[in-house]
Amino acid sequence: MNPRREEAEQLLAAAQRDRTGFRILLRDAESPVEIVLFHAQQAAEKLIKAVFSLNGVTYRRTHDLAELNELAARNGIAVPIDRELLVRLGPYGVEFRYLGVKAPKVSLEEAQTAVETLLTWARQHLERQQ
Repeated sequence: MNPRREEAEQLLAAAQRDRTGFRILLRDAESPVEIVLFHAQQAAEKLIKAVFSLNGVTYRRTHDLAELNELAARNGIAVPIDRELLVRLGPYGVEFRYLGVKAPKVSLEEAQTAVETLLTWARQHLERQQ
């Protein structure tokens, strides 16, 4: 098997696990919003990286969705999520876990739409490169 495709499939599978966690937590009104959005951020990050892997784009280990979006643009890859939402969702990957850091407002609906849109996008890239 192609190592780039294998890595992309592993990232897609990991993103789908984060998506499952996100969806389960969404159903419970007691779920802390930061934890729910952590899983949305993680899914988004892994889905973007899966498309990078398929396209041979080298990326550094980062949780910064804005940085990943910029890297995508430099490599001719159009991420189907507005940059502004990625900027707001990004801090839920790391920063919100520390005391005194205020995470930007992201609605659960925005996050859900972003995850589903990115999942469809990544799957389409995988199907095209079979």
